[in-house]
Amino acid sequence: MIDVEPGFEKSVFDALARIKGVREVVPVYGENDFIAITEVGAISDLNMAVLEIRDIDGVTKTQTILGMELKF
Repeated sequence: MIDVEPGFEKSVFDALARIKGVREVVPVYGENDFIAITEVGAISDLNMAVLEIRDIDGVTKTQTILGMELKF
């Protein structure tokens, strides 16, 4: 989940799409501006992607949520 300063939406979207491991960038309405869906091989790869996202000009806040697999 990513929050962005007004006016930076296009540049942040473009920068997110170039980050290694980011599979999809979804603009959303509501509390957040984007959801960046990542697919990485290890937590260290996720850490690198998050650090790169936080370094983008215009990004004001991130929240990382890890998905889990349900096996019934």
